[in-house]
Amino acid sequence: MKLIPGQYHELETICNTLIDDEARCVTFISLYGGEGSSTACISVAQRLQSQNKSVLVIDLNPISSFRLDKQLPTLTKLWRFDDISCQLSVMPYQGIEVLTIHNLESIDSAKNKHVLNEAVLRLKQEYDYVLLDMSPALKLNRNNVPLHSLSLCSELTLVTVALGINNEESLCQGVAELKQAGHSNIKLLVSQHSFAPLGERMLLLLQRHSPKWPRVCAFLTSKINKQKWLFKHY
Repeated sequence: MKLIPGQYHELETICNTLIDDEARCVTFISLYGGEGSSTACISVAQRLQSQNKSVLVIDLNPISSFRLDKQLPTLTKLWRFDDISCQLSVMPYQGIEVLTIHNLESIDSAKNKHVLNEAVLRLKQEYDYVLLDMSPALKLNRNNVPLHSLSLCSELTLVTVALGINNEESLCQGVAELKQAGHSNIKLLVSQHSFAPLGERMLLLLQRHSPKWPRVCAFLTSKINKQKWLFKHY
């Protein structure tokens, strides 16, 4: 996982948003996964800790579990949201306090929003901020924590959007589902650019028009293929 350097302006903007919204429990969520939600979550955690704030990251993503390098240390004991085991199962890892879904005994303890809210209230007594790294909003998985479960405890929901991966339709659908699940304070976080090289996009455009203008498209395709710089990632 590549973290966002602490001096980047984006991190300062996010942290100021947390302060302005008085949000101590924040949900980080992507649409499909791979948009940089976990990266943003951990980077914000490190930035807050550098400001002498105590932070807990709760990994709630069974599809792409949280990790800083290869894997988290393995715990033998399991935890639940509805008892004190969630406080006792927090582990320090590379300077970050983590509660991981790998050791969650049952997803049932997280399906009730009142149970989850009470757990977060207990954790807020020990931490200045609780950051929730959620599973993608538009990917269904039987082990996902339901979106509505977070609606009571989450004071701010940050939806990471990756240019070149997400389109307007999927973004509108994801935000609509979050609102339907009870999330009221939703903000977008543009996480990364993932455009294909210009040459590849130009060739795709020519392929779509080649049935109508075959000779022109063939000529332009030949010219574009000779420009190797158009196919480099920057």
